[in-house]
Amino acid sequence: MIVIWEGFGKKPKVFWELPDTNTSMSTTTPTLPWTGERMIPFVSDYATQATHWQRYLYFRPWYEDAVVVDAACGEGYGTDYASIFAKSATGADISKEATDFASSVYPTATYVTKDCCDFDYSGADLVISFETIEHLPDPEKFLEAVKACQGRIVISTPNRKLYDPHAKLGDKPTNPYHTIEWTAEEFAELIHKHFPDRQVRFLTQSPILPGYLHEGLDPDGWFIIAVIGDGELPQWPKLGFAMPTVNNATQGIECISAFVTYYPGPMEFAVVLNGTDEDNTTKWRQFASSTPGFVHILENAENTGYGAGANKGLAYLQKKGGFDAFGVTNDDVYPSLGCLSELSYAMLQLQNMDQKPGLLGVVSNKVAGKQLVELNGFNDLPSMMRTANNYLRSTKSSATPWPQIRGLCFLMTPECLSAIGGFDPIFGLGNFEDDDLNLRAKLAGFTTWIVDGAWLYHEGSQTFQQLEIDYDANIQRNMAVFGRKWGIEHHVEFITLEKKPEGTSLYVPLDAQFVPVHNVVINASGETVDLIHQASDMEFSYWVFAQLRAGGVEVREQILDSLKALEAKYATAA
Repeated sequence: MIVIWEGFGKKPKVFWELPDTNTSMSTTTPTLPWTGERMIPFVSDYATQATHWQRYLYFRPWYEDAVVVDAACGEGYGTDYASIFAKSATGADISKEATDFASSVYPTATYVTKDCCDFDYSGADLVISFETIEHLPDPEKFLEAVKACQGRIVISTPNRKLYDPHAKLGDKPTNPYHTIEWTAEEFAELIHKHFPDRQVRFLTQSPILPGYLHEGLDPDGWFIIAVIGDGELPQWPKLGFAMPTVNNATQGIECISAFVTYYPGPMEFAVVLNGTDEDNTTKWRQFASSTPGFVHILENAENTGYGAGANKGLAYLQKKGGFDAFGVTNDDVYPSLGCLSELSYAMLQLQNMDQKPGLLGVVSNKVAGKQLVELNGFNDLPSMMRTANNYLRSTKSSATPWPQIRGLCFLMTPECLSAIGGFDPIFGLGNFEDDDLNLRAKLAGFTTWIVDGAWLYHEGSQTFQQLEIDYDANIQRNMAVFGRKWGIEHHVEFITLEKKPEGTSLYVPLDAQFVPVHNVVINASGETVDLIHQASDMEFSYWVFAQLRAGGVEVREQILDSLKALEAKYATAA
């Protein structure tokens, strides 16, 4: 859940916990104590976590095959993330407690106990130092030390204008852990003084959570980041996600909070409330009002189904414009640290390779087919993130072409969305609408991919369980709908289908509506299906049986008369 920062030293909030899992591990992963200043994943206040993660994630492309030094690495989480992509990653910190802990939980990176002002940076391709310089007794000594790095140097610090607006340069900061604080202009002057012959650029971290980074020196920014050295700055696509939901506000809000925390680019969400009750609707409205600009609430009086709900969100985002990619996600998922970064990075690389990507899907613990990746050995968020990071080491920067991307969570390029539209509403509450979308993307000339390292945790089938839907019956019903639409007898044939049937359109408008011919309620939850186009043979038989029970002998006579007339019709035709 998003928590607004309440000030230095406040008690940390409790973050979302995973449900019980079949593991032998403790439910509490050991962590360093939270002092109120050092960032501790899943322990520190939300603002501290979000702003630190945004910085480490933003520079992900610069870690690739580089010798990285993380000066004043603290708990070690950031050095560990860099080590996934780097040739080597070393975290240096003056606290032996911190480096001992880091070495014990992040074994793939190297940690040394050393004053960052005395470290030898001459062998580094990249030095990162986030929220360090304001702690040092001699900041200029540190700047002189990092000069030894002939590659890139990234240094961040808080803006005194926001933290202590009445103080002057040289005043003792209010924060007892800081020795000095600068305004944006003062920090820029300090950096230019020590690097007169190097290219220097500045990034600013927004004062609005989660604290996105953008180019330029903003006097009113929350944090200022100096970038010393050449090379194109990382660019992260702006993502627009549609999230259909029914009565699952708590998990849905947690999901969005995690997505925006673990993605270093701008994001917006169109949350579609599908027949949501008053309590959950209130929670969503409150959440949207506390996150102006990136959460938009759209309301349906009735549950229109996953596909139609997603379409409504996509239509809103497409009309709003300005997005580099669109996405759809379930409301009961929690992304790993690298999930969205890997998705968007893969999209950019595949576009550069002229692969014409259309859909890019995640891997998960609960999903059918090739996207299933069951990671074990965790039962809380800290251990889940560490497990997922270790998995990412072997799957980073990798994507597999695959014809069946599940609707669980995926990215869609704007070109693909414009060409094929959204989900076909004939699939009702859900199932097979994603296979239909994949097939239309393929026949329209787009490629579909599984991004191998984009892992996320999935709770699984929450909406179907809440609505008491017969999942197996729904599968059989929609499988038949899919077969009729594409003219195939067996579902798996769609993978090899190369030509659409006559009269079948590859484009489904985002505002398309399915108008049933004979719509009836088939179960206690209120699920409705079209008896002609959607109901399975068994469901149709049950419906006929219900009419017999209600109407008795008279209904039997009507059915027999109808069958005799049908028999006579076919006999005449023969």
